[in-house]
Amino acid sequence: MIKRILTYYAERLEEYLSRLHHQPEGLATVGLIGSAGEECPNKVVISLVNLEQETSGDMTYMQRSGSGFVGKGAPLMMNMHIVLAAVYDGKRYGEALSVLSETLAFIRSTPKFQVDGCAYTLEIVPMSTMDFHNIWTTMGGQYYPSVICKLRGLTIDSTEIISGGSRTGKMSVKT
Repeated sequence: MIKRILTYYAERLEEYLSRLHHQPEGLATVGLIGSAGEECPNKVVISLVNLEQETSGDMTYMQRSGSGFVGKGAPLMMNMHIVLAAVYDGKRYGEALSVLSETLAFIRSTPKFQVDGCAYTLEIVPMSTMDFHNIWTTMGGQYYPSVICKLRGLTIDSTEIISGGSRTGKMSVKT
């Protein structure tokens, strides 16, 4: 599900950027930033930085069963921290800044979107210079002009029930 959400967002960003910049190899993708030995893609790369549990709301609820009511864990609500980085080689630094500016405009103009009928929001996360440095150091890559965003709305609902050694339900991921 994470891949589908990020890929969808990258496709929408690609559509937006291609109206303003012309680049046959594309302008946005989902990928790992800072992979050693890889060529510079010269596009905006969207990469997952971290997942965090959304802490708002009650984490249990009651569900009717054959013998009354049973406490059940609520679906797991998650937020994704993602980085949108203009990964361009040094000779194209000015172009990287231009594409990043347009990416910021896209983020601000499209803070909400839907994938498979489920709603998501994207917001820019304010970062200190030290926090930003730590993220880039952890990712093991060279720094590229970028922005960190929080994507809200990922829901993971585990309805797996084990009864007498047999599976009576299945794990599902809802978006």
